[in-house]
Amino acid sequence: MFYDLNIPLPEAAGKAGGHVSSQEWAQIAQTVEQARVLGYSVVALNLTLQGKLAPEHLSVWNTTPEFKNAQLSWDRATGARVGGATRSVGRGKIRVLRRLTAVIGDATQGHSLASVDGAYDIVAVQPTNDAMLLAACNGTWDAVDIVALDMGQRWNFVAKQKVVTQALALGVSLEIMYQPALAGEKTRQQWVSNAAAVVRATRGRSVIWTSAARRALDLRAPYDIANLGEVLQLNGDLSKRALAANARAALMHAFTRSSTLRAVIAPKHSAADESEGLAKKARMAS
Repeated sequence: MFYDLNIPLPEAAGKAGGHVSSQEWAQIAQTVEQARVLGYSVVALNLTLQGKLAPEHLSVWNTTPEFKNAQLSWDRATGARVGGATRSVGRGKIRVLRRLTAVIGDATQGHSLASVDGAYDIVAVQPTNDAMLLAACNGTWDAVDIVALDMGQRWNFVAKQKVVTQALALGVSLEIMYQPALAGEKTRQQWVSNAAAVVRATRGRSVIWTSAARRALDLRAPYDIANLGEVLQLNGDLSKRALAANARAALMHAFTRSSTLRAVIAPKHSAADESEGLAKKARMAS
């Protein structure tokens, strides 16, 4: 299965009072359908948030139309989650998830992410400085599944391996969006520099490819993107994993995080275990 965990909503949707028009939803639906045709099984619609999370940021999903050949991860009427993020889809269908990406410049914005559990299938943060990159990678905020760096702009910080490996140890993924690679020459050069820095820092581990495609024409087939990894000296196997196994691992991290307390799963005891425990107590009492 191939995944594209970044089909952006319009920028206005992430602002206070923002919404998505019917025309914009129609364009998003076309992009989702194109992803299905190209061979993707799961996509995530991505709301990028500037500033702190507010209740109105959750209401944007109330206007979601019905998508052709798609299974949504939420109920369109109530917004409640329907099944897990990794739930299988029917033949010829595509699974559509909800993602939140918070652009974070100070720590208070990160702490507000804890309130989104249940409203989004996956949560990403886009740090804008060294301190926020460290916080995103070292577990300061529990509700982080993906670190999403702006691949088309020059960073005012360095993605150091010592910092990034902390994220990998926690099961947090790093994202490489390929849309800037399709832009003008200056942006493409910056993309190569940024993406190569991510590959060096991670050594290709726990990296995920996403499109950040706002139009159906901006999408590329999975194997075309896997071949793009050669530009970054990312070998074929690791590049394919970034579209498949690594993306699924990011979803499993999100599902585990939202379903348990700090991803600590309580062991389940069988009936035999319980019977043995009762018998042991009886022996001790006698």
